[in-house]
This record gives sequence, structure tokens and C-alpha cells, in this order.
Amino acid sequence: MKTLKSFTAIALAVMICVAGSVVFCSAAKKLKTPKLTVKNSAKGVKVSWKKVRNASKYKLMYKKSSSKKFKTAYSGKKKSFTVKKLKSGTSYTFKVKASNSKKSSAYSKKAKIIYLKQPKFTQLEEKLDMNGIHIKWSKVAKADGYRIYRSLKYKNSYKKIASIKSSADRYYFDKTVKGSKNPTQINSYKYYIKAYKGKYSSAKSKEVSEVYGYFKNSKTPMYLTIKKGQEYKDINTKLSKNNLLYLVTWKTSDKNTVKVNDVGVIKGVKKGKATLTASVLVNTKVKNVKILVTVK
Repeated sequence: MKTLKSFTAIALAVMICVAGSVVFCSAAKKLKTPKLTVKNSAKGVKVSWKKVRNASKYKLMYKKSSSKKFKTAYSGKKKSFTVKKLKSGTSYTFKVKASNSKKSSAYSKKAKIIYLKQPKFTQLEEKLDMNGIHIKWSKVAKADGYRIYRSLKYKNSYKKIASIKSSADRYYFDKTVKGSKNPTQINSYKYYIKAYKGKYSSAKSKEVSEVYGYFKNSKTPMYLTIKKGQEYKDINTKLSKNNLLYLVTWKTSDKNTVKVNDVGVIKGVKKGKATLTASVLVNTKVKNVKILVTVK
């Protein structure tokens, strides 16, 4: 008799589902456990999880890995959340669960990450006299070191060029940059930096760019010797790269010895020496290059 009653109850439940009470049946099912991923971002640790079917909200918990008690970081419908105000170099643990009005899933597997603050550039400057680009950045607390990435601006394909294995060293001199072979163009390099600690990395810094090598690597020398009455025409008023125009203006320290016009034509007037200053406007910055001209 009991067996018959049990069978009847099961059959009735099936009939209700078939009749259209899908919501009731779905709610009765166990919710799947969310899958969690964590990564360092510019403002903290970004935690993401996949959508769980029939879940209406999620609860994200976190703690310092050395602590025992979890704290609530977020509760709501989103499928990602950035936990802020964390200490750089500190390990944190995260977990999340899904729920609806009737059920809750189990908590996800715990995910651990060492938070590292995003590094910032403090200096990026072309050093023609030293044949390279000088790079400096801010300290990231408790980092093991830094990795530097570079790309030519028009290629937009980054490669790691250096690994600094000390958190105290925040300086690098890039001697592998090259000037453009085309005298009407300049090479513009882009950089970003990541701090690292063990297997964990910070979010990449903001990208910064610097031009290099027009005056050093084109036919225009830093030192020029010409004869009296001779004209030197290998300097252009406008440099182009990526369809951008870079305005060049010229000045001479002694127009009675060396003249230069608006289109960069240099002429030796009489024997002696004079300094030419070329001012190039690139990326809203004025770059001044001096050329010592000797007239024989």
C-alpha cells in the first residue's frame, strides 16, 4: 500500500511538470557550482564567474589568505566584480556561490591571487647622445621585479624586451631602439610595464610612447661640416608617420655664419661655427635637437 502511494506521488509530480509548472520543477533542481577566475586589474582584483542556470544572484566572499574569516565583497546579479582597496604584495582568497529564491549552490573552488598595484611610468625620454630611450617607473610594493614590453607604434605587436629582477631597480635604458631608414619618417615606440611576484603579475601599466632616431639615424647629422656658399638640403619641414604631421621649426645662433630657412635648407655664409636648433612637435611635446655646423 505504501509503495502504491509513493508511486502515485511521483506520478503526480511528473504530471504537474508536464502540465506547465516549469518554474516549480526548475527551482527544485540543485544549482550548479559557479566557476571562478581572478586577475589583477588597474583598480584591484577582478573576479569573474560563469552564469549559473536558474540562479538569480551571486554572493562573492574574500579574505586575506592568512586569515580564517571570509567577508562579503559583493551580492547581486552581476557576473564579475572588482574588489578594491587591497594591499599590494598581499595574497587574497576568493569564493562565490549562486542562489535563487529557494536554493543555493555550493561555494566555488577557492581562487587565490597575490594583488600587485599597477605600475606607473615616471619618465620616458629619448637620449640621442646615449643611443637609446630612458625609462623610469613607480615602485610597486612587495613586487619581486618588473617586465618591460615594447612595440613599434604602427605595428601594435608587443614583445617583452627586459625583465628587472629587483623591486628596488625602477630604471631601464633601451639601447635596442632604431631610427627609421626613411629620412622623412621617425620611429615611434610604445611601452608598458608589469610588476610580478612569483607566478602572479600586476595589470599592465598605461601605454606610453616615445619617438626615436630621426636626427640620429637619418642622413641629418648631429655635427655638420659644409663649405662657404654650400647648401645642405637633406632636412624636411614635416615628418610623417601614420599619416600624422610633425612640424619642424629652425633657428640659427649666428645668421651671418649659417643660415637656415623654413624648409630646413642650410647655407654656409662665411667661415666659422654656428648652432642650429630644430624644434619638433610630437605628441603635444616639443623636442629640441641641436646641430653644430662648421663652415670651412
